[in-house]
Amino acid sequence: MTIGELAAETGLPASTIRYWEKIGVLPKTTRISGQRRYAPDAVNRLAVLQLARSCGFRLDEMRHLLHGFDPGVKPPRRWRELARRKQQELGEQIARLEAMRRLVERVLRCQCVEFSECGRLAVSAMESAR
Repeated sequence: MTIGELAAETGLPASTIRYWEKIGVLPKTTRISGQRRYAPDAVNRLAVLQLARSCGFRLDEMRHLLHGFDPGVKPPRRWRELARRKQQELGEQIARLEAMRRLVERVLRCQCVEFSECGRLAVSAMESAR
């Protein structure tokens, strides 16, 4: 199948498919008369990458998922290893976002007449957020 057909089948832009191939997330494909030709299983491979992207995996993590393990390592083990790391990362991001929300809520209650007053409040708020 051509890159246009693959793009239509997966809903991904052809430019994304080309880029993922260029940086090694996808393996280089065969070319016929200069055109990329993909095997039918490319649709499933791209579906896996879309799932990984939906989980918040970065491109390097997506590449690792497909190519960073010994060939005999089955998908469940690959997913578990990467998902555990992602789960930890998401927990840290959520904690930072919750701290930010508390700060925003504090700013929304601001009754300061001058910014100098806000500065004093900001220092105490940032200290309590740590």
